[in-house]
Amino acid sequence: MSNSGWGGPGGPQQGGPPGQQGGQSGQPGQPGSHGGGQWQQPWQQQGSGQGAPQGNSSGAPHGNGYGAPQGNDYGAPQNSGFGGPQGPGFGGPQGPGYGGPQGPGYGGPQGPGGPGGPQGPPPQPPQKKRPWALLAVAASCVVVLILVVGGGVAFLALRSGEPAAGGDPSTAATEPPTATGTTNPPETTSPTEATSTPEDEGSGFTVISQIDVPPGDADDLWAIMADNPLSAGKLPDVGSCDLPATPSEPTKEQQQAVLDAATTCLNQVWATASSDRELPWVSPTVVVYTHPDIPSDSPCESNFSADQPRMCNLNSTIYWPEGYGTGVGIQDEAAIPGAYLFDLAYMYTQAVSWNSSLGTYYTTLADQLEGTDEERGIEAWRRYNLQWQCIAAASTMQMPSSAEPTSELRDALTDPTSWTEGTPPRTISPEARVRWLEAGFGSGGDLTTCNTWTADADQVT
Repeated sequence: MSNSGWGGPGGPQQGGPPGQQGGQSGQPGQPGSHGGGQWQQPWQQQGSGQGAPQGNSSGAPHGNGYGAPQGNDYGAPQNSGFGGPQGPGFGGPQGPGYGGPQGPGYGGPQGPGGPGGPQGPPPQPPQKKRPWALLAVAASCVVVLILVVGGGVAFLALRSGEPAAGGDPSTAATEPPTATGTTNPPETTSPTEATSTPEDEGSGFTVISQIDVPPGDADDLWAIMADNPLSAGKLPDVGSCDLPATPSEPTKEQQQAVLDAATTCLNQVWATASSDRELPWVSPTVVVYTHPDIPSDSPCESNFSADQPRMCNLNSTIYWPEGYGTGVGIQDEAAIPGAYLFDLAYMYTQAVSWNSSLGTYYTTLADQLEGTDEERGIEAWRRYNLQWQCIAAASTMQMPSSAEPTSELRDALTDPTSWTEGTPPRTISPEARVRWLEAGFGSGGDLTTCNTWTADADQVT
């Protein structure tokens, strides 16, 4: 598509899939090119998947802390007129698979992440050719693990960017809060009972600690990924979402303001959706910082990049590098607030993956398939990342029309020519990324529409 009004200086360049933290491998990218490297959005980052703690992942959330997509798994769009600086980006969940669009005007930073990823479970988005591709399971400090999906805009992957798939070593000791936020009195149990994990295979999904290993073999875990509280049901509508007008080249304070507002809106979606499903939820906060000056109070110390956000599950904080985002460089200022909402929505999937512990299930599945069935492992990574990309897109459309991504931005994101496949073997075709982004945007909030685990293999290739 043309880059009318969306391209940043120089236009976006191609980049790797989202999902990897720091680097051009899967993190979301920022719109517009700022000369130099490819800018990817959070979902473009590669990682192990979004559903994992921050670390490397892909498919939706993976990686340390977020388990969301952070990494190169997300290949971002490459020619949508939204071009922005291209370089490491979408760290959304940090993991492979989310690369953001990389064409003129759309490419965003690429980095790890994914819905299973950045800090846990979120998958990682494919790498976009445009800067705004930043949208994309993270280990402790999300770098979107899974979502990371290799190459593409998926907001979901994370191993090094996997969406909340697993937990980050630094966050592993912290158990997720209960759905009610209350503490149950301790029960008297034998030492064996207190330290053992359930042995029943195929028992279905239950919320677990990020340091636990769910029971079951790969088939059992695959079935849980296809049938869990986040694979069906509807996301709630948001009655009010006021995003402040934001210029194409915002100050640090202006970026903080629009991201704070977007956080309030997205928290309305996920606090209610989690409560409805009896899942724990801790709303992440966003801190805009000037790279490389990492905030001194951050419990996460590694995987910070100027080209991608960093999800730190240790303190439920998304560290957002100043000057990063799909909205950077966009000429149509009416579309800029919604572009930031879209980028942040993918990072939020890392928190969803982490809090729900779905990223932990994905990470365990990925670990079981690694070295035993690599082909099936790559397929799982793709499904994870694409699922979180779809869910991220769906969440943005639950907002009032004045806050949702504009039709022009959605057109750019769903233009196959705006995306790259990513780096083999973790690749996702532009057509698959577009298919699931379109599904999310048009889902009406129905998560069944985003259930990639029940789709035919040719729909997620």
